Amino acid sequence: MDLEEFLSENGIPPSPHHDHSPHPPGLQPASSAAPSVMDLSSRASAPMHPGIQSPNCMQSPIRPGQLLPANRNTPSPIDPDTIQVPVGYEPDPADLALSSIPGQEMFDPRKRKFSEEELKPQPMIKKARKVFIPDDLKDDKYWARRRKNNMAAKRSRDARRLKENQIAIRASFLEKENSALRQEVADLRKELGKCKNILAKYEARHGPL
Repeated sequence: MDLEEFLSENGIPPSPHHDHSPHPPGLQPASSAAPSVMDLSSRASAPMHPGIQSPNCMQSPIRPGQLLPANRNTPSPIDPDTIQVPVGYEPDPADLALSSIPGQEMFDPRKRKFSEEELKPQPMIKKARKVFIPDDLKDDKYWARRRKNNMAAKRSRDARRLKENQIAIRASFLEKENSALRQEVADLRKELGKCKNILAKYEARHGPL
């Protein structure tokens, strides 16, 4: 029984365009059943819909010849001692004169730094008890010793007073500088808050960076 006779017995009209290909019914050549490897690769590279862009469209393309610096997110280190803070501080020239050694450079409270040992409180030294010496024992050796002792005491008092004046002027300058730094920190925090708000709005609309 051939195919046309089987179709006529079952009331199925025969197809007007019957394929007499050598392949049996229900089987098709491999070339029509599955696309070639080349077709798959081309389809994978091409977008399914021309109007839809690739998911990587948010990434900024790098133009040819445009090189991004390797350390663009790493600022160069800054020496804290080189930072100049604008401080409206002008000490009295008389105070500077009392804080400077005669014949040497004028004392600068912006540069002079004191060590912890220099800033330690000095203990109270109890004066030695005076010893009464009769006038007949006050010879030339006694008066030479007295003059030498008086000069040493005067130098010690002058050095102590000089350092106290320097510390006082330095402390006054540091108070002014601290006030200026606090104001600068407040301004920077305000600016940082604005930047955070702008970044939060951007991430809410376009996603995290």
